[in-house]
Amino acid sequence: MVEQPSHNRQVRGSDPHPSHQLIPSAIRASVRDYVRAHQIFKPGPVVVAVSGGADSTALLLLLAELADELGLVLHVAHFDHGTRPRQSAEDAEFAARLANRVGAPIRVGRAARPTKSEDDARRARYAFLRRAAGEIGATAIATGHTRDDQAETVLLHLARGSGVAGLGGMRPLRDGIARPLLGIGRAETAAVCRAARVRPRSDPTNRALAYARNRVRHRVLPELAKINPRVREAIARLADTAAALGAHEERQLAETLARATRGETIALAELGEGELRAGALALAWTRATGRVLGARQRQALERLASAGEGSRAIDLPGGRAVREYQTLRIAVGEEPTSDAARSLEPGREIAWNGWRVALDADGADAGAHVARVPDALVSTIAVRPRRPGDRLNGPGGRKLQDVFTDAKIPVSERARWPVITSAKAVWWVPALTPPPAGRRGIRLAVAVPARFGNVRWSAGVRQVASKKEAVTTPPQRGSPS
Repeated sequence: MVEQPSHNRQVRGSDPHPSHQLIPSAIRASVRDYVRAHQIFKPGPVVVAVSGGADSTALLLLLAELADELGLVLHVAHFDHGTRPRQSAEDAEFAARLANRVGAPIRVGRAARPTKSEDDARRARYAFLRRAAGEIGATAIATGHTRDDQAETVLLHLARGSGVAGLGGMRPLRDGIARPLLGIGRAETAAVCRAARVRPRSDPTNRALAYARNRVRHRVLPELAKINPRVREAIARLADTAAALGAHEERQLAETLARATRGETIALAELGEGELRAGALALAWTRATGRVLGARQRQALERLASAGEGSRAIDLPGGRAVREYQTLRIAVGEEPTSDAARSLEPGREIAWNGWRVALDADGADAGAHVARVPDALVSTIAVRPRRPGDRLNGPGGRKLQDVFTDAKIPVSERARWPVITSAKAVWWVPALTPPPAGRRGIRLAVAVPARFGNVRWSAGVRQVASKKEAVTTPPQRGSPS
């Protein structure tokens, strides 16, 4: 990712005409009233996402008109997905000229490599926008979604069977994303651009019928407009009604989800059964990915959650659902990787994937797992992630795969769990296998990561300190607790 920091640019060719003398007053008033009615903005910095198309161009021009009245300080953000190399520079230059016209600083982000899908593009774009918002302390990120976009979104959700939640479509303000143009359509944004004497950029992919949204835009809605010329407004009203009906249900689902959430995982047993669990999982998915699941996708997620043993994962729009025994994790983007193998030196403590590993050094926690390393092995001791085919040292040593499975270690943690080796052989797996026998030698202490909270793992016991009851099996003699 390449980002150009915020600054004011003086770009030759900027239009000298002030937009407030040209933008239709009725459209400006409509947007202002919509913003006030839905309390979309708080005074302060706002990131305005500008692609260069008609909708985002009109968004910036209108917000520039209303900035003083609403107490907004505008910061333009433009993201290059890397899919149109020839046009990208021109798009960025257009956005910079537009930002200069309204007197706003601009930040340009570029994908490190071309995005391969709509989901990838959306994730990369919103990650950039949220970083920009965080850096300037923005109260919201404004996007140019219009009433036409709302109609398309609702129809897509309806076609995919997403239920009442999907019929609610996009909201004026949700999760920091502000949509002040939902009260007007593309005809109005085009009128704003014409009146301001701005020719917006054109993206040919918006006409490609390979995309479902474009088929709805260019084929479905025109046919529905033959029945009702104001069909887009009708669908927008339906979205508002569905959102109001679903607000109470969503509050209940949110409370259920909050009780079951443990950091990045969801305790499935605490979601209940039936529609309550299915709804809470769908809400968790939308919060994590920004995508609304269709009926078949919701059913697939519910089936995944219902199976109790082992680990399994499925891909759904926007990410991957990973069930690890009785917990569920929603992975968005790339999975975390492990730190590389490292040799251990006496007198030094290192951090490895959040674990603290100290060989003959002070500072390890009192609750650390401890082993004694014979003097003859000290020079060969190292820590690394597990590898395919790893076995415990010694004749008939168990497979590490079986050790992790029996201890019910989540798949997401297995690649980052420390394996202590000596002369390239597995010597010890802290917290899962007993320390090698022997009371003499240099002290090796391994402390668990803070992300584990009050959960401790062993080959025989999973103990949760916040509960009085723990599911246990008798631990092997000498096994750590």
